[in-house]
Amino acid sequence: MDDELITVTVDRPIGSSHPDYPSLVYPVNYGYIEGVLTPGGEEQDAYIIGVDIPVDKFTGRKIAIIHRKDDVGDKWVVAPENMPYTKQQIEEMVYFQEQYYDSFVQMLNEEMWDACDAWENKLGYKVPRSMAKSLADGVFHVVVMIYTVTTDGRVLVTQRSQNKTNPLKWEVTGGSILAGETPQEGAVRELSEETGITAQTSDLVQLYEYADYRRHSIYHSYVYVTQPDTKVTLQEGETMNYRWLSYKEFVELVESDRFVPSEQERFCTNRAIIEKKLMSIKEFKEMSDI
Repeated sequence: MDDELITVTVDRPIGSSHPDYPSLVYPVNYGYIEGVLTPGGEEQDAYIIGVDIPVDKFTGRKIAIIHRKDDVGDKWVVAPENMPYTKQQIEEMVYFQEQYYDSFVQMLNEEMWDACDAWENKLGYKVPRSMAKSLADGVFHVVVMIYTVTTDGRVLVTQRSQNKTNPLKWEVTGGSILAGETPQEGAVRELSEETGITAQTSDLVQLYEYADYRRHSIYHSYVYVTQPDTKVTLQEGETMNYRWLSYKEFVELVESDRFVPSEQERFCTNRAIIEKKLMSIKEFKEMSDI
């Protein structure tokens, strides 16, 4: 179940009080997983983090278990997919209630990245995804971006789930590569996971590479050309909608407040490179409105 999406039914939403201790107010949503029982025979309780409003139900990924040494029932921690948290962050979020127990946090199935320097030389060790926002100076990881375009001149964009950072914003496909992957392998995997589109590494056309010192990321960007009737399959919990846009419509979206700000920044910085490469693709050039 650790690798599956989990639905939590919320019976103590943000702002509610503990049924037995009214002074204990919940700063996070808290509930239970129907049909999953603890050793004590009760339904499994779970904290929901990464959601800032009260909800009735939430579907996400189990990222940690809180073990209570002085209590039969462990508590699960469920968060939106691809939203990293450190052990310390989780401890702080659940302290309001766990301070009354002798408990500790066990992190689960953390995505691992190869640590590298700004020139992409591997440093010989791996870093967990939960450390994304606290990498040491000089330590980077590789992120890929894929602009999927069709032979009739359209660009694919997807809308982020409301449970993620930048909820409901639009974006192009992308994500961090896993330890042991090449950037091209990571790009093919991300494209498949987020859109259901299957590509080969040889199908990718390189756009740009650059190191972002502020985000400790090295970006590799690619174009993937596909057919107009290509089927898109959205990833539950990750994306909730998609659109095929003309290039003019795409640029208008990117420049609006409906697009993920960090991706907007990267597009604007590298726009000349992107458009030059797109214009070199014969099928796209002939049908697009660049």
